[in-house]
Amino acid sequence: MCLTVPKKIISVADNKAKVGTGTIDISLVPKAKPGDWVLVNADLAIKKISSAEANKILKLFKNE
Repeated sequence: MCLTVPKKIISVADNKAKVGTGTIDISLVPKAKPGDWVLVNADLAIKKISSAEANKILKLFKNE
């Protein structure tokens, strides 16, 4: 089973973005910019999501 987790982009350089846990590849989400939330799997951003979606997912993780 694969799990994607929301991460907020801090900065972008080329196809890499800095997030709270390190660096991720954003080549699948080329329009991602600082402040955007993305779903991440294995250090690869899969999809851009809204902050509301990110907060909803993070809240679910906290309720485990």
